[in-house]
Amino acid sequence: MLKLSEHTRSIWQNLRSKTVFLACSGGVDSMVLLHLLNNLKVNLTVIHVNYQLRGEESIRDAELVQTVCFELGVPCEIRTVDLKKTLENGGNLQDEARKVRYSWFDEILEEDSANCIALAHHQDDQVETFLMNLARKSGIVGLACMKQEHDGIVRPLLDFSKAEILKYAQNNNLQWREDQSNQSNNYTRNRLRNEFIPFVKSEIVDFDSSVLLLIDAFQQTQLELEQTVHPIVASIIESAALPFSSFNDLNEFEQVELFRQLKIPASYVPRLNSLTKRGKRLEFNDALFESVVRDEDQFTFLEKEHQSVQLLVQEVDSLPISFDKHQAYFDASKINGKLQLRTWEVGDRISPIGMNGSQLVSDIIKDSKITADAKRDQLVVYDTDSILWCVGLKISRNAIADANTKKILRCSIIDSAAEESEVQ
Repeated sequence: MLKLSEHTRSIWQNLRSKTVFLACSGGVDSMVLLHLLNNLKVNLTVIHVNYQLRGEESIRDAELVQTVCFELGVPCEIRTVDLKKTLENGGNLQDEARKVRYSWFDEILEEDSANCIALAHHQDDQVETFLMNLARKSGIVGLACMKQEHDGIVRPLLDFSKAEILKYAQNNNLQWREDQSNQSNNYTRNRLRNEFIPFVKSEIVDFDSSVLLLIDAFQQTQLELEQTVHPIVASIIESAALPFSSFNDLNEFEQVELFRQLKIPASYVPRLNSLTKRGKRLEFNDALFESVVRDEDQFTFLEKEHQSVQLLVQEVDSLPISFDKHQAYFDASKINGKLQLRTWEVGDRISPIGMNGSQLVSDIIKDSKITADAKRDQLVVYDTDSILWCVGLKISRNAIADANTKKILRCSIIDSAAEESEVQ
């Protein structure tokens, strides 16, 4: 099987500097990949997850992987999880197992940029994935299926069929274990593999090659979508803003890709289009942003974590010649209690300079031209009695310092993180 060996070697030329973590189940596919990578003398570590789902069979899977790695002199890490316990409250077994694996992969990739994950997916897996994603209406990105190399994951066997891999294993007298659960048709993928695909192949000889040709076309289309949308995503991450004009210029597929790169489900695209009134908001889970709000001429994305700030109060000798919105000056004798800082709340009122009576802080914010994220995080400075400063917008006349003030307090807002780093 020189073809399989040489193909794997050619793929690996650009990854020589990587530390390779091979996800190995003990099945024929991953044991073949272990044999190939070991022969290439790459910096290799094998990782195996024991889900404890098949009792003694699961233990033997782990033992085989450990034994072969010991004989080859390849480091091996075993992670044991109680997946049955995880599923006590419901959930899809295969989905939960995948979460466990990919959580481990993420740990490894985050640990060192020189790490990569090797998976033993092959052509048959690719065809099954295409059909699964077609049924799920997963769009272009789903129909593009798996890539040979993407986001730290490499799949050297993707151009080879299960039959070719099995033949390589037999020719090289490799050991592997068969997972009997793969014969059960309780799972959709197994029904595709064991019933539907064999039937279709008996009727359509070129079925696999036709599907693979479609996958190649969808991968090219997906690549073009990614390249089109990436600069817009970068701009959103930098500015937290998406002008209506930029969003409306995208077609439906580009809008879906935009949301995918922001880790927002595609189902939110029509919901974003339905935000027709200023101030309307969409909340997200597990996305790069916490929510998005419709502003005057743009969608504003709100961060999950916000910069920590604190109030700095300093006694000064005199008032400045000119004032700005970033500082406020108060008469210490007119302040009741301690000056404090917080975000505004519904019902807050302030007695602004230049007007009689008081005004709702919410009305001041509404009339301002600040973005939605700034509105949400609008700060106020207050004492025991009242709001004294709607930061950056209006100052209360109740404690304002003047020429007769004996003790002038200058208030400003500073970045807590920056302050701490200066102290260190």
